[in-house]
Amino acid sequence: MDFAAHYQININPVGLAGPQAKTYANKVNEHLTWIYKTRVGKILLDCIRFHGPSVEIRPYTNVDCNSSGGFETPLGAAMRGFVAYSPDTFSLHGACPATKTAANRGLFWDEILHHELVHVFRGVSGKWNKVSLGAGLLRYDDTEEFFAVMITNIYISDRSNKIKSGLRADHRGFNPLQPDLGSPFGFFASSSQVLPLVKQLVGDNHGLAVMLAHVDAPFNPIADYIASPDKAAEVSKKALPRDLAGLSLEAAQWAAGVFH
Repeated sequence: MDFAAHYQININPVGLAGPQAKTYANKVNEHLTWIYKTRVGKILLDCIRFHGPSVEIRPYTNVDCNSSGGFETPLGAAMRGFVAYSPDTFSLHGACPATKTAANRGLFWDEILHHELVHVFRGVSGKWNKVSLGAGLLRYDDTEEFFAVMITNIYISDRSNKIKSGLRADHRGFNPLQPDLGSPFGFFASSSQVLPLVKQLVGDNHGLAVMLAHVDAPFNPIADYIASPDKAAEVSKKALPRDLAGLSLEAAQWAAGVFH
């Protein structure tokens, strides 16, 4: 697949030269291909293309176990999406190797890249709205990370995705999602905030949501909500214990000076 021509996704190995630059471009192209070959991944790529702006993928320059993505407006240029992603970070001898830890949910190369492409999509679609979260969703940090983790979990669950890690619990680390929260409609018991957030996503990005709802994936809160908003609302009533636990954790973190 020529991603530059078909999706306006340009792989820019800035800071690298010679064989290193070529290797970087080849690895990123390979991971984009993995994403493209799944139903969820192709839907996401098609939806990014629909909104028009180009996307630049370049190396992540920090040394931590991370990547980033979203949108930017270079001086004198039109808005574009961007992903800062270095495959070697998540390789065997990198800062965050998926094969070396049990806490590896959402940590495979393509899963990391897919997560950042969700941020790109939200940005280029004009719906980016980063709001801090608390209570039962405290560990998701904010609304955009919640959407990226949830949609990437649908990607991981997608039956057309043959190589995968497992469902990720939240945004702080790569721990597994509790089995009951991964069951049909079960995710709505995570927090009373899940229902309005899924409803918001369906309203913000209706085309994406409807297409994702038709994907064969055991974990698919978007499909659950579209199929039965009433059932999703009923399950969300069970979220009180997790919301209270999250509020207690938030209060403890404030007391310890974690928040400033």
